[in-house]
Order: sequence, then structure tokens, then C-alpha cells
Amino acid sequence: MGVGQQTIIEALKRSETYPHKVSYVKVEETHISWVFLTGIYAYKIKKELTFGEILDFSTLKLRKNICQKEVLLNKILCHSLYKGVVKIVQEKYNHKIKIAALKDRRHALEYAVKMREIPQEYRMDNLVMLGKVSLETIKRLINILVKFHCTTRTNAQIKNFGKPKFMKMKIVENFKTLRRLTTIDPKFERTLISFVKNNNRLFYKRIKEGKIREIHGDLYLKNIFVIKDKFYLYDRIEFNDSLRYADVAEDVAHLSMDFDRHNRLDLRKYFISNYVEKSKDNDLQKLINFLMCYKACLRVKVSLFHAEHEKVNKKRIMYIRESKLLLKLAESYLELL
Repeated sequence: MGVGQQTIIEALKRSETYPHKVSYVKVEETHISWVFLTGIYAYKIKKELTFGEILDFSTLKLRKNICQKEVLLNKILCHSLYKGVVKIVQEKYNHKIKIAALKDRRHALEYAVKMREIPQEYRMDNLVMLGKVSLETIKRLINILVKFHCTTRTNAQIKNFGKPKFMKMKIVENFKTLRRLTTIDPKFERTLISFVKNNNRLFYKRIKEGKIREIHGDLYLKNIFVIKDKFYLYDRIEFNDSLRYADVAEDVAHLSMDFDRHNRLDLRKYFISNYVEKSKDNDLQKLINFLMCYKACLRVKVSLFHAEHEKVNKKRIMYIRESKLLLKLAESYLELL
């Protein structure tokens, strides 16, 4: 009889499951994974689930492959933060669940991504809230992003994802899911699609200029650590290539929207204007409000997903409140289109 994920999750809450010293075990849950913080390392387990055509973690083999892909993708922007993939096994003599090396010959119950744990105080959203992010910090982040966006992969297949029809598909898919979660004014979807239709030439110009690349795909403040002079832009989208193949402006817009969400209009303005200057990407300004609106609507969906699956009432209320704030932010961008 197999060992279910819930049994594995309970085992990972105990310090004896780990092959190293454990200061504590803290569990963070998203709608697609569990993350176990131990003081030295963090371990991420993919949930056994499927979300339509967007995501498929339904088999152990798929979860192993996606863990390996996550490590490979994130090494580029994260130095030594990602350590590799580990195997979760069961000892024969006492049936205890343990974490082992990937090369361990025992049967895998599950796989996990192993990362070096960085204290949460260095996460950029926390630094912004404490007023510890200077314009110089933003300038250094821009240098990293511009270099990444100039060198990250592109090809004929990737460029296809910049076509207006694909952008329209992404918008339609997002609102289709949103309508399952809440009642939303059709003006959001209608206005975003109208923008795409009215700016066909701009989208094809972006393709021609090589702006459609293999980007980060989920770049907002929570997914950046800043410690001393190092930046770790982690948690790139690994589960669906089509969400990572996009205009480089999507990364800029997502982060810009999040500065606004944290009431730092000054940082957002500085970030966009200096990114444009450094990258010489003047057309980005024509797209930014459209993409910030789209990204805000995307985050509304994520917040409502969290709320729907949250068992703790206080947290569920927090996610619902967050979704309302994000929708209000999306509306402010909509008025600029």
C-alpha cells in the first residue's frame, strides 16, 4: 500500500525526518505546493493535483521532472540558493520517512526541491514595508533585470507567444477562471481585449525587436531576496512554459504593480523610468498600464484561490481583502487605457 502525501507532510513537520540539524520546522502552503523551513534549508513539495491545461502534478514522475526543471530554471537568477532535488523515502526496518539524496537506491515516496533558507526579513516585500529599499537598491535590481532580459533565451517558438491572439487567450483564460471564483465586472476583460485589438502593430513590433523571451514569469516583491549586495530572483514559473514565454515587459509590469500595491508609487516610477533608460526599451511605456492591469487581475485570481482552499478563517478573510485591493488597483490602471 502506498504512502499518501498527507502522511509525508506530517512526517516533514518532525525534525527527525531531516538529515541535518533543524532549528525549527515551519510550514508555508500555497495552492500548488508546501514549503518546509528548517532554519538551514527549505524543502518544497509539489501537491498531487491538476489545474486544467495550466498545470499537471498528478503523478510522481511528473513531480520529479518539474522539481528538476525548477532547479535548472532558477539557478540562473539565484546563484547557490537552489541546492537540487532530494528524494523522500521510507526506512525498511522502522518505516520512518526520511529525506535522502536523489541517488539513494530506495524507492521514492515523493520528491522535493532543496534550497538554502534565507531569513524572511530579507524578502523584498518585508524590506519595502520597513522602508529599507533605497533607490540604489532598485538601480542594482534594474541592472540585473536588464542583463537577464537581454540574454535569456528566445527563438521562433517562443516569439509566437507574443502574438496578439495569444495575449488575448491569456486574458480570456484568466477571467474564465476568475468568474468561477467571484463576480467580476466584464469591463476588465472587455477593456484589456480591446487594448490588444487596438495595438496589433505594437505587439508585432515587440516580436520583431526580440522582446518575447523566456522571462521570470512571476516576478513580484515576495519572490525576491536582497541580502547584502546579492539579489535572488527566485520561484520562476516552471510548471507551464507558455506562461514563462512572454514579453520582458511582463516582468517589469508585475513588479511595478506590486510596488503600487505596497503604496510605493515613488519606487514604481523610479523602477520603470530607469529600466526604460537602461534597456533603451521606449515602447515599454506604451504597454505598462495594460500589463499592470492584467497582472493585478492575475493576482486577484491567485488570492481567491488561496481563500478558497484556506482552512483558517482569519487567513481566508485576509486573502479576500487582498483580492479586493488588487481589483481596485486593476481598476486604477484600467482608467489609463
